[in-house]
Amino acid sequence: MSFEPNWASAPGATIIRLMDAKEIPFDDMASGLGLSETQLQALIDGRARIDGQLASALSENLGSTPRFWLARDKTYVEELSRLAPDSGNVSQWIKSLPIRSMRKYGWVDANRGEDAILASALRFFGCDDLLSWNAKYSAGVGVVAFRTSFAFEANEMATLVWLRAGESQAERLDLPEYDRQAFIDLLPRLRRLSAFKHPKTFLPRLIEACRAVGVAVTTARAPEGCRASGASWVLSSRHPIIHLSFRHLSEDHFWFTFFHEAAHVVLHGEEHIDVDGSNPSMETNSAKEDEADEFAQRLLVSPEALDDLKRNPAPRRILAAARHLGVTAGIIIGQLEKVGALPPGRLNRMKHRYRWSEDAFFPESA
Repeated sequence: MSFEPNWASAPGATIIRLMDAKEIPFDDMASGLGLSETQLQALIDGRARIDGQLASALSENLGSTPRFWLARDKTYVEELSRLAPDSGNVSQWIKSLPIRSMRKYGWVDANRGEDAILASALRFFGCDDLLSWNAKYSAGVGVVAFRTSFAFEANEMATLVWLRAGESQAERLDLPEYDRQAFIDLLPRLRRLSAFKHPKTFLPRLIEACRAVGVAVTTARAPEGCRASGASWVLSSRHPIIHLSFRHLSEDHFWFTFFHEAAHVVLHGEEHIDVDGSNPSMETNSAKEDEADEFAQRLLVSPEALDDLKRNPAPRRILAAARHLGVTAGIIIGQLEKVGALPPGRLNRMKHRYRWSEDAFFPESA
């Protein structure tokens, strides 16, 4: 049985859309409304109400009338009340979750009673009850999971669980203000980390380097039903996040996915979920996917080197190019496979591979 989310849409969703349309920075919006940034975030998250004074400020800064904003808030409160869960909703919600994977990964307790499972799953999501879950995931990471149009049947709740695993890690990072230019300057240097074979060696370095410029990088094993390779979105703190699943457990796929998501952060600044190199987001067009692919490819292997190797992709020439470019042979092989210069799998022996064990966040070298 699938879970059909019936969410209450907070006024914050409208506020964010209008801020984006008018290109109003978050701090300017807070100042214009006479709020602190923390208070504005509470409003956007649906944790603060709109009174007459705030309705007038919203009208002045974003348009429409004070009456509209008061009515928008009233409708939201009424929707929350209507959606207060009954026991049937609780059972359906639990059945919609990939509980077996969540137990295996240690994300929920092993207890099997419905009350215990509910409490454990809500703790995982950082919510007190289903009503607050409904409110919290009507925006932010919830929107990233549910605004999808997969080319195959996919378990959206499993994808939401995977995204939440990244979100919860990012919440524990001490992130400075996001510096877009510093992140762009950093990216070419990050490919050197591919020289490290073990994820437990290169991942902490990758996470810290990106954290220092205000970007959260997180990883988690995808639960059963989730086919995502990577995702990028903006946290409630206004920091970009890049979340990776190590799908296919090979170095070429991992590093290409990272740089592909980084491209979406610096070029497009919008939410995105990547599934096996294809884009399921209804809001991201193929041109942007092509841009992200080209961005990632150029960072990993220069066009000149790739063109040269396409003519003669011999292993010894690939190894020489890898030494010159400062990446691994496996990454170059992955790019040669991507452009059709090598049959998939022919040189798999030259790729670093990974495997999952006890840790659901960091795989091991295979």
